[in-house]
Amino acid sequence: MKRLIFAALFILGTAAAGSAQERPNRDKKTPEQRAQLMTDSYNKKLSLSEKQRSEIYKINLERAKNMEKLHKSSKASHEKDLAKSKKLHQASENKINKVLNEQQRKTYASMKSHKMEKAKGHKTRTGRPDRQRNSR
Repeated sequence: MKRLIFAALFILGTAAAGSAQERPNRDKKTPEQRAQLMTDSYNKKLSLSEKQRSEIYKINLERAKNMEKLHKSSKASHEKDLAKSKKLHQASENKINKVLNEQQRKTYASMKSHKMEKAKGHKTRTGRPDRQRNSR
């Protein structure tokens, strides 16, 4: 009986210690910094002109500011936040596509599909690959 209690306390203590560890401290970036990073990434992959770079920076900055506001408003439910986030993202995607030429739009679409495929491979919060539960 003592061993059982000791084992249970050991497991609880180990679990508590593991959950108490903090994530690596990442610097919080301002909307301007996030917009600049996104624009630099697009510029590198899409070879933007100066005019395109300026327009896309403005679009990315608007998106970053709107997303920051959305994350700060804790009153709305998670589903509403997700819907607003998708709407903001789609609006900025449409604006970006208007700025790009045909070849850049193709490259941009390829970048997005590659990013989606990469995201599908990430693990879920349970630590296991994202799979359907009934697939066993």
